[in-house]
Amino acid sequence: MLTISKPLSAGQARTYHAREFASEQANYWSRDRQGHSEWQGKLAQQWGLQGEVGPEHFARLSEGQHPETEAQLVQHQTARSYEGKYGREVTSVEHRAGWDATFSAPKSVSLTALVGGDDRVREAHRESVRIALSELERYTQARIGNVHLPETTGKFIAATFEHDTARPVEGYAAPQLHTHAVIFNVTERDSGQTRALQPQELFASQHYATSVYRSELAMRLQSLGYELERGKHGQPEIKEYTKEYLEASSPRREQIQDHLRELGIDGAGAAQVAAHRTRDRKELLSPEEVLQRHRELAAQHGHQADRVVAQAREHGQRHAYEPDRSRSMGHAQQAVTYAREHLFERFAVVDRRAILEAALNRAMGQVSSSQVREEFERRAQAGEFRTVESRWSGPAVHHLHDAAHGARDRYADAGREPARP
Repeated sequence: MLTISKPLSAGQARTYHAREFASEQANYWSRDRQGHSEWQGKLAQQWGLQGEVGPEHFARLSEGQHPETEAQLVQHQTARSYEGKYGREVTSVEHRAGWDATFSAPKSVSLTALVGGDDRVREAHRESVRIALSELERYTQARIGNVHLPETTGKFIAATFEHDTARPVEGYAAPQLHTHAVIFNVTERDSGQTRALQPQELFASQHYATSVYRSELAMRLQSLGYELERGKHGQPEIKEYTKEYLEASSPRREQIQDHLRELGIDGAGAAQVAAHRTRDRKELLSPEEVLQRHRELAAQHGHQADRVVAQAREHGQRHAYEPDRSRSMGHAQQAVTYAREHLFERFAVVDRRAILEAALNRAMGQVSSSQVREEFERRAQAGEFRTVESRWSGPAVHHLHDAAHGARDRYADAGREPARP
């Protein structure tokens, strides 16, 4: 799934790069303990950044500067303290460097890639993140200021860092494949003018990008010979793992849940707070000790990851996967029809992303995100959905349209532009 952080200040971004993103302790399973990193986004291509993320380019972008020329791309604000109302000291907000968008693989996928040692699964996660980030980029907006609405640019620059461990619990960092994508606070208008990024539409696209990631991952895992099932939250899980082993391999999650139970609270917001409060401050175990712990845990549960990988390789050799485009497009048609009927039964106005998300969730593992989007666009061109201009995002359009025209008229909102079937 995808989670997006609160804004990172320039200072936080620089600290995170050294302590978190490029940390050796986050990559016990990587060769030479160096995590995979790369540049992504249309601005990265435009500025010639590719391959491994270097600290100098990262630092300049954190300050809102061009990664090569150091020219200031967005207005920079340094934190300062001054005396405010009633004589109280006020500290202004430091320059926003960007946001940390984190894609986390399902636990069974992490165990298969890391404990089972199937690097093909790791690459499947990596490619799924690339595609999901590209979809997220479509909704990038520039902050124009004053009374002007944000402008959709569809351009950003992101630095991705792949990690293979969760935060430690009592010194032990459990296997957890995930990718941090630092989306920097800069975009570019068609005129070539650079602006700070307006993040609202990125946050609004979280669920959609999660569905894209999961759908792409499911397609790739099945092509490798793995059998899948839907997890509790709709995520694609690889079969043949016991509940006991999955829970034993998730001590961090259990630590957070225990903290919530002690406080008698629940909810996503509460879980986020609990995650910060329960961070392990103890000394980390050595890499050798961590790997020994994971081997012992795997042995206690019958070396399930090794068996799952062996079965997938054998299944893949017997049944070579060849995508059938006509069958996939048939699944895409059914999925979009389901999304239309399911969503418009309850709402007069629906965000375009919600239609694509519902379709992807319905046909997970059967179609790619591009095939679903292609099917939606085909039907929109045929007149099944019609776009109209709107100054408001989804919920506001719902209420205004209901009041003016009645709930029986149906619309699909394509980002900021609702579409009517």
